Amino acid sequence: MSRIPFHHRFLSLLFLLALMLGLAGCSGDESGAANEQLSEPPATSSGQVTSVRVVAVGPRALQAWVYSQGTARSRQREFLTFTQQGTVTHVDENLRVGSPVKAGQLIAHQAPDRVDAELQAARAGVAEAEANLALAQVTQQRYETLIEQRSASQQELDQAVVQVEQAKAIRDSSKAQLAQAQLTVNESRLVSPIDGVLARLNIEKGRYFMPSVVQTNTEQNALRTVPALVIDPHRFEVRVDLPSYNYRQIDVGARAVIGDTPPLDGQDLDPLQITGHVVGRVHAVSPSLDPETRTFEVLVHTERENPGLQDGEFVAVWIAEPEMGEVLAVPQEALRFRNDQSFVHVVNPQTNRVTERRVELGQYAGAYRAVTQGLEQGELVVTDGRAALNDGQQVRILDGSPARP
Repeated sequence: MSRIPFHHRFLSLLFLLALMLGLAGCSGDESGAANEQLSEPPATSSGQVTSVRVVAVGPRALQAWVYSQGTARSRQREFLTFTQQGTVTHVDENLRVGSPVKAGQLIAHQAPDRVDAELQAARAGVAEAEANLALAQVTQQRYETLIEQRSASQQELDQAVVQVEQAKAIRDSSKAQLAQAQLTVNESRLVSPIDGVLARLNIEKGRYFMPSVVQTNTEQNALRTVPALVIDPHRFEVRVDLPSYNYRQIDVGARAVIGDTPPLDGQDLDPLQITGHVVGRVHAVSPSLDPETRTFEVLVHTERENPGLQDGEFVAVWIAEPEMGEVLAVPQEALRFRNDQSFVHVVNPQTNRVTERRVELGQYAGAYRAVTQGLEQGELVVTDGRAALNDGQQVRILDGSPARP
């Protein structure tokens, strides 16, 4: 057996010793790092203080509004037209679209000479018939006297009675002819039946008019082809269509607001305090649905004179649902939603820490939402700063005192 030289054994020992020292150093570094990590305190969000604004939960009367759109129309609109063809011989030169007119005021007429002559002839025929009737009645009375004196026969009296009846028939026929002549005159004249405003004037003097040009199949065609339109500018109505699920939420007599924006904060505010709003009431609610759109019609009437609407104007309408009594409510900005569930952050005024609490919501009304479960009156909920909050986090209330809703 060969012997290992001494210097080789010495080098091997030195190598083993260095290897053992290196392993011991690595083990000490890992142990120190582990001890250092365990000694560092864990970071928690509860150590951060977030400034928030709060509001106290309290009872509130909420007013919900149903929104729709419709066209405002004058409640009294008179379409005036000629029923016979003919030349328009007169148009009041002082009238323009938008001019006020009085009931009975002449706007235009056709060929008055011919119809006036027919009217005069009919009046003369009535006068003649009444004269003949009066003569026949006098003759009948004379024969009745002669019969009593035995100076006339019964046959002569009977003939006198027949003549009276014939005269009455002729008189009635003459009156019918007079009424027809008067109707012809009326139909050849455009006369305003109401006090109002001239809204349309589609004829000119000298133009030949034919009734067949008037198209009434649509509102637009009627306004374009009718000779004249007179409206009452003081009373308007709006017809709106609502989805079927709103049917039990709308009552006749319910308050309505016509304007671009709804009443604020879900309150039953006086819309007259808001510029550009018109007050109205639900006048009628249709009990049947449109089979195609599955909507029902609601008719809203304006309440006050001269509401400032324009006939044919497209407007927004807000109709009040039955008012909810005093119910717990929170502002919309206090709510958070996650996985189709609603939450609020409730502040404990003793510890100034928040608790995330699930709530059940009721009806939406303006800027507020009714809460049916999860909150009690007087509790403080966060309205501003809630986005940076976690459950159990400490907060600083910015408001001096919580505001009532």
